[in-house]
Amino acid sequence: MLSFRTGGRALRRPTWKLQPQHSALQPPGKLLRPAARFIHVDRLEHEADSGAEASEVDADKYRAGLFIDKVFPLKMAAFDFRPYIWSRNTEAMKKKVADLLPKELPHHFAVCEIEPHKRDGGSIVYFTFSAPGSQDKVKQIAEGLISAVNTELAARDKRSWYDLEPARSLPVRGVPFSEDIVRMLPSKKIKVEFVGPDLTVEQLYREFREFGLILDIETQPTSNKDTPRWAIVHYSQLRGATRARNCAHGDVVGSTRLLLSYVRETHTNVVIQWFKDHTKFTIPLAAAALIAAIYAIFDPIREFFVENKITHRFDLSQIPILGNMRKAAMRSLLRRDSSSSSEEMSAWTGLFDQKDRLVSILNEPPESFVVVTGPHGSGKTKLVELATQEKKYRIVIDANNLASQHSELEQMTLLARQLGWWPVFNSIIGITNTIDLMVTATTGSKAGISATPESQVRRILECLALVLTKIRHNRLDVLNANEQRKRKARLAQESQQIAGSSNAEAASFGSSSHALSPEDIPVIVLENFMDKDLAFSKIIIEWAASVVEAGLAHCIITTNSISGYHEVQRVESHRAASLISLDDSSPMGAIMLLQRQLTPEAPAQAPAPDTLDEKALEAHEQLVAEYQRKLDAVSGDQIAYAASVLGGRLEDLQIFVQKVKAGESIGSAIEDIIQRSITEVRKHAFANDTEVGQCEHTWSPEQFWYLLTELARHESVEYDRMRNSALFAGNDSALLGLAEAQLITMVYDNDRPSRIRPGRPVYYAAFNRIVDDPGFSSTMAIRMHKAFVDLETAKIRKAEEELALLNVFKASVDSYNTLASNFAIITASKDISGSGGSGGDGWWSRNKSKAKDGDIPQLYPEAYIAQAARSGMYSNGLDDTRKASRANEPSSQSWLGWLFGRSTSSQKQAGSNANDEKQPNNAWPMAVPGIPLELQGRVRFLLNVIHSSQLKIDKWDEEIKSRATRLAGL
Repeated sequence: MLSFRTGGRALRRPTWKLQPQHSALQPPGKLLRPAARFIHVDRLEHEADSGAEASEVDADKYRAGLFIDKVFPLKMAAFDFRPYIWSRNTEAMKKKVADLLPKELPHHFAVCEIEPHKRDGGSIVYFTFSAPGSQDKVKQIAEGLISAVNTELAARDKRSWYDLEPARSLPVRGVPFSEDIVRMLPSKKIKVEFVGPDLTVEQLYREFREFGLILDIETQPTSNKDTPRWAIVHYSQLRGATRARNCAHGDVVGSTRLLLSYVRETHTNVVIQWFKDHTKFTIPLAAAALIAAIYAIFDPIREFFVENKITHRFDLSQIPILGNMRKAAMRSLLRRDSSSSSEEMSAWTGLFDQKDRLVSILNEPPESFVVVTGPHGSGKTKLVELATQEKKYRIVIDANNLASQHSELEQMTLLARQLGWWPVFNSIIGITNTIDLMVTATTGSKAGISATPESQVRRILECLALVLTKIRHNRLDVLNANEQRKRKARLAQESQQIAGSSNAEAASFGSSSHALSPEDIPVIVLENFMDKDLAFSKIIIEWAASVVEAGLAHCIITTNSISGYHEVQRVESHRAASLISLDDSSPMGAIMLLQRQLTPEAPAQAPAPDTLDEKALEAHEQLVAEYQRKLDAVSGDQIAYAASVLGGRLEDLQIFVQKVKAGESIGSAIEDIIQRSITEVRKHAFANDTEVGQCEHTWSPEQFWYLLTELARHESVEYDRMRNSALFAGNDSALLGLAEAQLITMVYDNDRPSRIRPGRPVYYAAFNRIVDDPGFSSTMAIRMHKAFVDLETAKIRKAEEELALLNVFKASVDSYNTLASNFAIITASKDISGSGGSGGDGWWSRNKSKAKDGDIPQLYPEAYIAQAARSGMYSNGLDDTRKASRANEPSSQSWLGWLFGRSTSSQKQAGSNANDEKQPNNAWPMAVPGIPLELQGRVRFLLNVIHSSQLKIDKWDEEIKSRATRLAGL
């Protein structure tokens, strides 16, 4: 060791031990590497050499270790099974290592312990030897022994299948750490922790180079203050790291102790890294491969389960014995009589007739939808069940249950469950959306692999269509096979008589086609469709339309409102859907239903008096009295009154029965139902909300009030009359919205609306109560009449705009200016006008009663135009026929005066009757000055429109004043 002082501090540098000849650790032909440090040797005891003379120095016994490499296969990974196959027995492993050692070595060489390290592919051998002299001499002897072992191993040149190089031994310089931690697998990287001062890169290189070629040495950054300090040595081969781990762990370099451990490596695959670097191409390809795998693997499974759901192939209830037992058990649990359903069916008018019609439609090939409409409780579901009970394949999609789910994903999952579509991978939607979002964020363009509940619903329906096609083909194959079997049997019988015809018929058989029997055609039932808002309603109905058009199945839609029928018509516009409209129960059916529900059970017949004591007789008499009281409470007249108010609506009848059974009287129960109906009508029809439940608010309160007053006076009104009224103006969107909100019911005749009725029978009483309310009725009447006034005002404004375009008012103003500038003409006109009418009604003093003394009379152009027309100023262009007809008209008739409701004295005398004053004047005015002859007819028509609208406005203004006066008096 060389040392020198600089600045008062001694610096020591380790010497390099140069070996002119190669050792066991350095084969010939290799570049020289730094000399290895000495082996770690422990002194055990002092012993004298018995064979030496007394003058010889006494020898001490020492213990050292060597690591024999390449004895066992390395454990490359956690699932590497090679070490367990070739190194299962510890004793065999020790024997294998012992066989590699030389039999005789100098210095009393003896093996004291063999410690196999099968994970590191080698074994540590602890041996003892005797050596006199100094410590350096002892270590040189130990190194010499290890060199002898290496020479023996090289001479044997024994190679194994897992390593092509022979085994070799290395001195153990530290204190090995024997452990069997599972996660600490061998790695090319060794982490060196310093217990003491840090070592430099040069020191680390000198320490670890002898174990193998080093790729890199990474030291801890100076900015990192973590302790203990560390460095990482990266070897080119795995064997070099295992040698360093077993030989240098615990070694002391200067005042620093080294602790070694493996660093887990993350192996980078070239192909995988290329995929990572080119995500723009690899992610869509991987997603496409995944989707293709899902289609190839899971779609046949899903088709299998959907087919089983339709055909009930593995349904135990289809076995006759088990099915009858199940039905009997359910009937006994629910305590229902088998005849109760038929009795309930008989309560609805014409239900069996509609059933026969539906069955006849289903017996034909599929052509269009069948829409069954009717109010809630009208027997739609029961009708469909009875009509399809003979069908083999029946598919039911309950839209009401689907709409009750909170999200589209839950709706899609429930739809898959209803159709038997399994397995359902809801997580795929989130995964594909995440991948698409990542691709969009990295590449700037969408990959197009995102999935939505809507796309999943389309896949489910496509799978169902494939299953329906498969069922149809299977049934056709069965029919063809049966037909072929029958034909072969028939031909075999006829072959002896007609040999040639059999061959012709057999040849023509392959081209014959067969139609499925009615019971083999599947039926798709969309229950409660369009009753609630369903996100996939349009997708489902479009898919059903394609299935019906392909002839794969019939499709029946049940709905409470007529909007479902219109939706079907919009989707399948080229074909008319069959409409089956159900109605409420008849009054007699409602009475029978109430009697069956409310009539109490008669008590058991009393036994003989001598067999009962007084308490039993008294209890029986109380039961009879209670039965009589309940029977009197539901007498026939009261039930008939309840049926007349509630009608045949099953929902209202059930609520009524529940209230009566709860102890309410019939009168209070009916009153409560009516009051609730009034509240519903006011809340839904007259509110300012934009929506009523799930229905769009397409009507105005004034429109519904007009319809309500008509329905309160009549049980029903004509649809066409109401649709073409002034408030509805030929637009049926308001009426359809009211029908969808179940405020009114449309009665259909020949698949078109014919009459309008209240939405529920109890609404008759509710409408009458609302009309009889003086405050609310007057308020709504004022609003309705104001709406009428606005409509007529719009008509007048439109007519005035057209008259202005025809230059009518300009001609009147020009004539008026001429009149105002000539007082003499005014005087003459005054005399003429005064002769034709009563004193104060001339054109110059129309408001004379309101004028004060000394005021200049006001001038009105219409009077002058009337005077000019009578004097023939603009009659030169008229023919003789119009002159003759004009001569027969009243001489003082003014077209503007007629327009504003002023008449001559003769007309006033004829209109003395109050009823006649309210009628519009039908006499045509004279020709309008300044208007060409060809436009006189259009002008007269517009003037008539203004005149009639003004009369209506006057009438409604009077009604508004009357209603306002009534409101003020409340």
